Amino acid sequence: MIFYTLSVVCFLLGIISFFKNKLSCIFAVLGSVFSITVGILRFERSLNILNLVLFPDISLRLGIDKTSSIFLIIAFISFGIIAFYSIDFNKLFSKKMALFINISMLAMFFILTAQDAITFLISFECMTIAIFFSILERKNTYKEAFSFLAFSEASSIALFIAFGALWAQTGSFIIANAVGNIVFMSFAYLAFIIKMDIIPFHVWISSTYSKSPSNVAAILSVPVTLIGTYGIFRIFALNPNIEIFSIISILLGSVSALWGALQAARSRSLKKLPAYSTIENNSMILASLGIAYLTANTQSLQYLSQFAMLTALFIIISHSFSKTALFLSIGHAKEAFSEELIDNVGGVFKYVSKITGLGIIIAGLSLSAFPPLIGFVSDWMLLETFFQSYKIDDLSLKLIVTFSAILITLAIGLSSFGMKKLIGFSALGTKTKEVINIESLTMKISEAILIFLVIALGFISPLIVICLGYPTFLDGLLAVPKPLLIVSSRPIFGVLSPTIFAIMIFIFFVALWKLKSKEKDVKRVSPWVGGLEVLSTESFKIGAYSFIVESLLKPLNQTKEIREGDTAYVYSIDLIETFYSFITKLSNKISSFFSKTIMNSSIHWYIAYIIGAFIITLMYFKIIK
Repeated sequence: MIFYTLSVVCFLLGIISFFKNKLSCIFAVLGSVFSITVGILRFERSLNILNLVLFPDISLRLGIDKTSSIFLIIAFISFGIIAFYSIDFNKLFSKKMALFINISMLAMFFILTAQDAITFLISFECMTIAIFFSILERKNTYKEAFSFLAFSEASSIALFIAFGALWAQTGSFIIANAVGNIVFMSFAYLAFIIKMDIIPFHVWISSTYSKSPSNVAAILSVPVTLIGTYGIFRIFALNPNIEIFSIISILLGSVSALWGALQAARSRSLKKLPAYSTIENNSMILASLGIAYLTANTQSLQYLSQFAMLTALFIIISHSFSKTALFLSIGHAKEAFSEELIDNVGGVFKYVSKITGLGIIIAGLSLSAFPPLIGFVSDWMLLETFFQSYKIDDLSLKLIVTFSAILITLAIGLSSFGMKKLIGFSALGTKTKEVINIESLTMKISEAILIFLVIALGFISPLIVICLGYPTFLDGLLAVPKPLLIVSSRPIFGVLSPTIFAIMIFIFFVALWKLKSKEKDVKRVSPWVGGLEVLSTESFKIGAYSFIVESLLKPLNQTKEIREGDTAYVYSIDLIETFYSFITKLSNKISSFFSKTIMNSSIHWYIAYIIGAFIITLMYFKIIK
């Protein structure tokens, strides 16, 4: 209880002292440390913190259980590092940035410990409003901030309906009472997948992530989407027997993962690429949870169900730390070059900072499943989960899972394609322009901590399995001692030992480094380009790299060549955005029609409106009642 109070006090002090950026950010870091401590201390023992009765049937409740603890630990490690990074990064913006970060952290802390609908919704709105204003900290971002607000409020409306259904059935707002309430489940599910940026609710992210300050983009990608993931975990736990939601999650998750990876592969913007990657990661979590609950009620599939649940938790960990590292590192590079396109930020490793360049490389490799990083472990577990679909007896369900496995596999391949593009052109690319020097000590320290986490968490994956409460998935075999081997099934279906993998890679790395240090002469050769001569002005741009994907999937990307005089370029879009563009144009036309023809200050229309409303009201009370 003491650490819970200290967390709240620190965030409040951070809010009060916002005019001193450094002090405010330090309070945010301290609040995160206490929040993580709360999660660790209450991992195995639930705690009721508050039960404040406002009216006979309405009370506010706060408490912590194992699910809250897991999300508190993961979210506030990420949040704390972002706050520390912001000590230097916020100098590029106004003092209000520290205020908004502390408000959003406090709101999220209450969301993860709220046990009633009122506390949850108030905290949810506070977080949304704080992030809305933090997006506006960068100039000319009104459209992007309002796009974020529109989808966040759509999520809030769905939650209002869900909690209304809860009240109608139980006469209370206690979330734990929503067992078996299909209306609550439906609207809460909709609200949380909107928050996870699952398609078709993702269209706002490409522009908003790109225009937002990079620390805010990291908050949008990790802590904010974790709220959606947390909500999905909660509602599935309350209603584990509703099979249709498991099937929807598997299909929607796999299709969304492929779509996100496809858009990331064609993206040319420094922050749009990881933004689309966020869709892919969250979709994989959703699909894995679908498998976990689809198989939970079959005795022979209990082992698979638990492995799928463990997989979802590993993807959450991998996504949280790898994506935070990626957004913070590319944010550093973006400010140093003052550029947004990947083509224009070449040479980050050599000219900006080796730590920043390494942050892009390690985070990108983790998200493209490079062994033995944490992203590799989570992707291996996801594939193992789907490949065990043969154990499902029902033929239709087996076909659904198999079809989804194909999409997930393609998504992982495309994700790797996109991340290698980002690493190759930005971190390891050729310098494009002069670098702007910015004060960045805390930014580099934050990036270094995240690099360490992404590497170390892959190395100690068996320990994470034990900490999460799944020791049965650990074993030993041949030369691998127990418990360093992760097994996906009993009898054994697939095995992996990230620790042994890491040790072997380290040995090979040292051996190669020794061999390379002896070789002093480096031979450079010209690239073979089909016999053609390479001009000094020619270079391989990011558009050329992505074009093969855009061309192969022309119907999905609406790829076309645009010619303007002597120049030509390739144009492609996210197809789903065309639907929202149509809705926006239609809405504008209808609004324009009403404002010009009906709500135009004409007294005749207002009299007609009053008479019409009077007649309808009279009919309702006299005829229907």
